Amino acid sequence: MSQEDLKTQDKKALKEEKKAKKRQEREERKQLRLEEKAKQKKKHGAGSVFSKEYKYEGLILLILSIVSLVLGTLVLLGHSGKDGLTIPSYVWLIGTYPKLMAWILIGLAVIGLILSVIPFFKPSVEEFKRVTWLTGSQLLKNTGIVVTFVIIMALFFFVADLGLAQVVRFFNWLAGKM
Repeated sequence: MSQEDLKTQDKKALKEEKKAKKRQEREERKQLRLEEKAKQKKKHGAGSVFSKEYKYEGLILLILSIVSLVLGTLVLLGHSGKDGLTIPSYVWLIGTYPKLMAWILIGLAVIGLILSVIPFFKPSVEEFKRVTWLTGSQLLKNTGIVVTFVIIMALFFFVADLGLAQVVRFFNWLAGKM
């Protein structure tokens, strides 16, 4: 074979390699797109309402929870003889079982308060996963350092207090002599 034939074969091999790389990259992109579509499909449906975060949902839920808590408490107070809401017995269901309805309102309020506070703690949980915690020996060593420092400072302030008390007594004694 001549050198020109080798060069053309090398060029063809390089072209084939480039084509193979491009095909592989296209397949990888296609696979990524399919995975993203699958993820988006999973997000749609009834469960997506609970997983999606809306702009003011936490604030609205917090306000509704507080209102529910206040109403439930007022109904309980009213039916225990104190100042509060009394529901007439002719009101359907609520008037028949006012204490039960009040406790349901309070229970819903507690659940709403918990659900409105959870989004504030989600980032904290992720951060806790990244924290590198001390080993037992490091913890004991650092605790010992802190306790020793606290004892030294307590002794320092005790001695300083005794010294200042003597100075004050001296000035009181001196004031009594004049």
